[in-house]
Amino acid sequence: MGVLGWHEDEHYMPEDGILVVQDVRAGSWYEDLTANDAHPVGTLGRSGRGWLYAAGGDGPCVVRLQLRDDRPADDDLWSDVFEAPYLSPSGAVSLTGLTTGPGDEHLRLGEPGMYRIRAAHRPLPAAPEPPEDEDDLKPTDLWQLDFWPDKEPANPPRWLRRHRSPVRKADPGWRSLLGLDVPEVASVVEWTGPAEGMTVDDINSWGADHHRGPNWLGKPFYVGPSREGWPTLADVARQVRVPEPRVRRDLLPLYVALQILTFDGTRYAAVKDKPLAQDVLQLPDHVTAGLELSQAMGQFTAHAADLVSVVFWGGSEQTIASLAERTLASEDDVRRTLRYAEDRKLLEVEQRGPDEVSLTMCPAARPR
Repeated sequence: MGVLGWHEDEHYMPEDGILVVQDVRAGSWYEDLTANDAHPVGTLGRSGRGWLYAAGGDGPCVVRLQLRDDRPADDDLWSDVFEAPYLSPSGAVSLTGLTTGPGDEHLRLGEPGMYRIRAAHRPLPAAPEPPEDEDDLKPTDLWQLDFWPDKEPANPPRWLRRHRSPVRKADPGWRSLLGLDVPEVASVVEWTGPAEGMTVDDINSWGADHHRGPNWLGKPFYVGPSREGWPTLADVARQVRVPEPRVRRDLLPLYVALQILTFDGTRYAAVKDKPLAQDVLQLPDHVTAGLELSQAMGQFTAHAADLVSVVFWGGSEQTIASLAERTLASEDDVRRTLRYAEDRKLLEVEQRGPDEVSLTMCPAARPR
């Protein structure tokens, strides 16, 4: 077993966080190149006829493309690993971008036909200090994409390692409800403070250290225009019986009343498992529905795209247990994601038995 060809980019910049590999061929021959109504990369990546999208992240990456004569050996070097089919109409691929189209040939695979990809990812050590010039940013991640000829009929994608669950924890919805600026002080406590919390002086010092000026907590904050039918900040404060906040310091007792922070008389500390906004406040039905939809999308949309990819590559007849094993999810998460995919018209789900399901891609999920 060995490497037959390779290409490496030591400073690849993903567009919109998406790493893109495309087949090299002139003309509009792609049957399903563009992303569809399912999430473009799913939890880690998706492939099609002549394309691969992967979750490249924000910073520059080191990306290696390798042609092998067979599947690479398993190892423990990677945080995330998935395998997927790749149908190559031209027999050559390019590492490119979302908006640039097929680029120069970077890796010759061989004859047109079916290949298999193993996409493996791990974070790289962080730079000690951020550079002044964006072009000098140190790569944050390493992706290795191994291709080899697929000698068997196309086998649906399989996820082999993950550093986090494919179904995310529900967002409590406070930013959606309160706006982007109102929760800022709570975020400072949660993301920059020690586990034991921060005093008011600690928070003010953070503001001074981060160019917010002296007495940051004594300054007014921005409140955007309220959406029709949604509660204002004054409405929220009234419900939990605290004064309407006027400056940032006034937000601290509001956070405590909303169960976003705790206060021991000296320090404010983050709540690890924050309650959902609709469980704390009495909200109009349409506001609750909007929050629940947003929360479900955040939780299930990426995993639903994984299941769409399984169906796209021939995995329509499944069991809940097989989908859980294939996508490294719990059986409960698979059931919840299937309900979400049905509601969003990504998949039609036909129950064939206690555990057996037949899955069909809806028109909205079919690549176009």
